[in-house]
Amino acid sequence: MTRSLSHLAVALALALGACAGDVEGRPSPPPEGDRFPLTLTDDESVEATLQAEPARIVTFAPSHTEIVFSLGLGDRLVGVSGAFDDFPPEARDIQSVGGAGGVEPNVEQVVALDPDVLLTAFIGGEWKERLREVGVPVFTTLAASFEDTLADIDTVGTLLGAEEAAAAVTDDMRAEADAVGSAVTTSEPVSCFLDLSDLFTVGPGSLEFDLLERAGCAPITAAADDAYPQWSLEQLVEDDPDVYLVSEGIPVERVIRQPGIRDLSAVRAGRVVEVDADLISRPGPRVAQGIAELAGVLHGEAAAA
Repeated sequence: MTRSLSHLAVALALALGACAGDVEGRPSPPPEGDRFPLTLTDDESVEATLQAEPARIVTFAPSHTEIVFSLGLGDRLVGVSGAFDDFPPEARDIQSVGGAGGVEPNVEQVVALDPDVLLTAFIGGEWKERLREVGVPVFTTLAASFEDTLADIDTVGTLLGAEEAAAAVTDDMRAEADAVGSAVTTSEPVSCFLDLSDLFTVGPGSLEFDLLERAGCAPITAAADDAYPQWSLEQLVEDDPDVYLVSEGIPVERVIRQPGIRDLSAVRAGRVVEVDADLISRPGPRVAQGIAELAGVLHGEAAAA
């Protein structure tokens, strides 16, 4: 769940900055034959060079799997990280390359698939160097906000030769998020707490925290000094949020029966709501939908005004 606040430096986009722009000033893509070879720097400040538009792609993060499909390139995916690569449904049929424990890929399996590039959202890892040594470019993106997510999708689109498709995806995402933002500005922010599990939650510097704020929430964890802290029960009771959000898969009934939690205002008012974690924890094309769903929980009909 670790993220980074860094933004990508896209050399190609900078080189084209003087060209005539299209939607919202985004530079026009270069002619088809001028896109590759292409070198981009990822969020770990590592360069990846692709000699030609990639025809075989491996993703090692469900968010990247979703991005590749959203760009219309799902038929180029030859490997994914594992069982969590479940959207769209076609992703379930793609070969898993997850190694033991699922925290890193099986390098031998990846190499056997002969990919042109591997996309990941995992920080560090000796396995990345092993792949690079045998000629597999590895590209890492780490999004800590909605804006980071948009930038990463545009960059992945550039890397895969699908700039226009990426622009269409991010333009739609921004429009949906802006519409939600305009709707919730008419209401006061609602104090909320997001329980990921056992009072682990989100603080400033996490994608989920940014989405909560965009949805019209005033997270009680705003003073946290960690992006993913564990909140104390005593502090939770003192903060007494108006809405208690529970990550999907955690039994709500079990949560609200716990001493202290069962006396919260949110519990007494019946405002304990399960949220689809995939929509707010995967920095991909569905995070705008996540903002809309959070806003609906927090503000009801006002969010759709």
